[in-house]
Amino acid sequence: MTSGTIGQPSEEKSPFLWFSINTVMKLSDIRQRVGYDAKQPPSVKDATRAMLCSRSAQYPYALTLTLKQTLAVSTAAGVTGRALKREDCIRIAKRFQQKLNRQVFGKRAAEVHGKGLRYLVVLEGERSNKHLHLHLAIGGMPRHVKPNLVPTYVSAAKQLVAELDTQYKLDIADSGWLEYMSKEATRNDTDNVLWELCN
Repeated sequence: MTSGTIGQPSEEKSPFLWFSINTVMKLSDIRQRVGYDAKQPPSVKDATRAMLCSRSAQYPYALTLTLKQTLAVSTAAGVTGRALKREDCIRIAKRFQQKLNRQVFGKRAAEVHGKGLRYLVVLEGERSNKHLHLHLAIGGMPRHVKPNLVPTYVSAAKQLVAELDTQYKLDIADSGWLEYMSKEATRNDTDNVLWELCN
């Protein structure tokens, strides 16, 4: 391969390599290559990502919960298993929220006085045919709760929800987490965001 000057292609260049390392390429050239059109209205996915990212400071904790993929159902013939459905995932996420709110605020404050954390909840795997799992952004943690206690609260709440699998991951969230949460949103809908559980 013959070398060229910086910003100029060599005679035997790889198109991908040239695209990746070219430092002289103009913004208009990049937009032309990726099909960007400024006149095109933003997609629902882009609007959702922008809205979520604008709230990243309000949700400092990132949580992924894996779900058991089958539920035990009692019938007249006995106990059988069935695949998890979207409605089941909503119920499981709501139950986890309830248990975590109780862990953080106490049962009386959570149930009687309505104290609760803030949540953004996304169901992933429904469209991509992966194992269903939940991504949560969690905020509204009271000042008296030290950050090193949050994993203990999450673990205790998770153990009280039988449909959750043993694996989970808790991290500090950033705007990249909220963008990642919306990756299965499509151009025209955000059905994977469980809006009824978000606050």
